[in-house]
Order: sequence, then structure tokens, then C-alpha cells
Amino acid sequence: MHALQMAVVLAASVLLWGCAGAERPLTLKEYYGFCWPSQIDSGCWDDRLCEDYRDYLAQEHVSKQECIKGCNELQTLKFSADAVHNCNAAIENATDGCESYCRRLFDYGQPGSPTAGE
Repeated sequence: MHALQMAVVLAASVLLWGCAGAERPLTLKEYYGFCWPSQIDSGCWDDRLCEDYRDYLAQEHVSKQECIKGCNELQTLKFSADAVHNCNAAIENATDGCESYCRRLFDYGQPGSPTAGE
């Protein structure tokens, strides 16, 4: 039953990544708000998982491709570091959200900018 509950939570998270104001960039607070529940619900023991992704996203990125590449590099690092912490599902969710953040940032502009959401 626990696996079913986790699958439902992860499926809901994936839907939220795609539906939450898809015509505008995500804020870092929104990213963290989507990431953290999945981390907790999956039983991941890495307290810094979502914070590490958020910290990465807070850095300046020169292109959408570079930003997404960094998300995937962080995923590889996290898979290696958290192999025994039951974090694979949370890492995949955090990476999906990271990639979505990058796409929306470069497609719609910085959160709060006059061109965001146009």
C-alpha cells in the first residue's frame, strides 16, 4: 500500500509541475513548495535534497540548455550520494522540477519581470 500511495503522490507532483501557471516562470519558493512534499512522502533521508536544487537554480544561468544540463549533473551527483537513502523517486521529481524551472525561466523571463507571462 505504501508504494501505491507514493506513486499517487509522485503522479500528482508531476501534474503540478506542468499545471502551476505554465505560462509564466516559477519562483524559487514555488519550486521548493513542489519539491519538498515529494521528498518527505518518498521517505528520502537527504535533508538537503530540495535545498541543493533550489540553491543551484538561484545561480545565474547563461542558457536554457546549460541550466538543464546542470539539473541533470546534480541528479547524477545525488543518485551517487543518496544510493542508500531511498531517494530515487524524490531525486527524479526534483530533477523534473529543476528542468521545468529552467525551461520556464528562459521561455517566459525572470519571475516578477515586466515581460514574464506575456
